[in-house]
Amino acid sequence: MTKIAKQLTQARADLAAGDQALIALDAEKADALKSSAAFSKWRLAHEEAELERERLGLLVDKLAGELEQEAADAASADLASRRAELEKQSAALARRISEEGGAAAATLVQLAEEARADAEAVEQLNRELPDERRLLHADHIARHRDPAPREDIKETVVDLWTFEQSGEIVGDPGDVVEHSYERGLIRSPMRNVPVVRRRFRQITYLEQGDREWAESLGSVLRLPRFDGPGLLFDRGHAVEPTPRRELVELVPAHGAPAKPVNNEAA
Repeated sequence: MTKIAKQLTQARADLAAGDQALIALDAEKADALKSSAAFSKWRLAHEEAELERERLGLLVDKLAGELEQEAADAASADLASRRAELEKQSAALARRISEEGGAAAATLVQLAEEARADAEAVEQLNRELPDERRLLHADHIARHRDPAPREDIKETVVDLWTFEQSGEIVGDPGDVVEHSYERGLIRSPMRNVPVVRRRFRQITYLEQGDREWAESLGSVLRLPRFDGPGLLFDRGHAVEPTPRRELVELVPAHGAPAKPVNNEAA
């Protein structure tokens, strides 16, 4: 608790006590009317109590305003401190984006260019090699992955109704009239169809992954400039910034008379 807050708490307590004192004096008024001396004494005490109550009320208002201003100043100082800290962090991060980002981008561009050169060299050499001795280029070795194989998760045993002749699974087991656990039939207007229960292994699995071919690194790589807007590298090509144009502007020279211009070299 700050000094002002403590003073305000005390002033409010004193004000409450002053209010109680006035209430007590008001209750004594009837007795004070019995004599002029008693009434004069009561009136003086009442006026002093009212003045003190007024002073304390003004003091409470003053201290409350000071406390509010103190809180506003503290909030403003905290905001300024947080702004300065965030400004410092942002400036440091901006330097890292320009420096570290630029270095990382340069490395990636170099890798893309080297990968393209390696792919061209491998392709050219493979033309001279038999199929069993052909090479894989670096980009393929680094980024190609075979499809994920099928992966069995769990296996249970289930008994299902099947058509006795074809072995196909009955689509709606509710149609089966069961004669025993192993045998039953499906009623039909022409003739009843015999069915039998057969045991199956029910396997839950993750299907095999799709085969995907990795496109060349340079063809998918897109990098922004880290020291300004725009792109640095765009799908296989380095991007040069648009050059600034050189223009000519004619501005009237007010107050200057026209006169021949000496074009001879000095």
